[in-house]
Amino acid sequence: MSARRRDSAQLGFDLTAPATPATVEAPIVRRFASDALVTARPWRILSYGGGVDSFAMLVWAIKTGHHPDEVVFADVGDVSRKDPGEWPETYSHIERVVIPLCEKHGIPFTWITTDMLPIRGRRSLFAYLTDMHTMVGRMSRMCTSAAKVERVNRYVSHKYPKGQVEMWVGFEAGEESRARRDPHGKMGGGKGKKPSKNSFSARKVTRFPMIETGMCRCRAIELIRESGHELPPGSACMFCPFSTKGDFQKVEKRQPEAFVSIVSLEASAKQTKKGRWIRFAGSKENTPLLPEWIASPYKPRKLKCEVCGNPNRPRKMVGCTPEEMEAM
Repeated sequence: MSARRRDSAQLGFDLTAPATPATVEAPIVRRFASDALVTARPWRILSYGGGVDSFAMLVWAIKTGHHPDEVVFADVGDVSRKDPGEWPETYSHIERVVIPLCEKHGIPFTWITTDMLPIRGRRSLFAYLTDMHTMVGRMSRMCTSAAKVERVNRYVSHKYPKGQVEMWVGFEAGEESRARRDPHGKMGGGKGKKPSKNSFSARKVTRFPMIETGMCRCRAIELIRESGHELPPGSACMFCPFSTKGDFQKVEKRQPEAFVSIVSLEASAKQTKKGRWIRFAGSKENTPLLPEWIASPYKPRKLKCEVCGNPNRPRKMVGCTPEEMEAM
């Protein structure tokens, strides 16, 4: 068995027919920060997250003629969907709306499962955290690195072994500080080291089209609706540390079995090296556990969009049905 075929078997996807260099049929003006008239370009890989931002990025790309060469979605859940993972409504939108849209425009869509590429040897992100007795705090990007970036990079580096690669990430305008911390841009040779000349890190450039085009969440929702597409619910794991009290109240009500598992994850987590307990409600001393935290009412804050000036910036609505999203 050749090295190529052996790698393909290990990864669970076919690498026997490598991609060929991408070209643009006619010169176009790229609507990015580095506008240039080009006839050849890097590979464009759209890293799909499942929510409003990445869907708006896809809709924008199709509308402006900047089609990605591939859309890649890294699923954090197990194939059987027994472990808590993405909300079922997120999977539904991808299957009913996103994949058919990509097929209509000839854009390959790849769903990376944990059968193809496990999450550090585990069947799901939840299983990994459970095995490690670990809770992820809001300042950590470990879950993004382990469940998304490492797997997407491995898939793309094998699928596109030559040439420059642009990795498109759906961070909206106003999230510049988040973009600077994003693990997609930090997968070099390690802290303080430069990536080797021929490594995938040296060939990859991370782009944030929404930031570069000034598209905030308000404008993203407007673009999706104007294009006639169904709004996706917010994308996040059911145990995401950025979840609000209201999000967890929704998990308890609509996904009771998952909620029991999430409560168990928090209760079994070990202290950090500094002796702190990380809870979904925070990491300060005497922070309550999840059941106690969500027992009190949740009142969402009203925030202004600093990009477009909307006095009531749309909130991230996880686990919502199409009807609930339409009523937003």
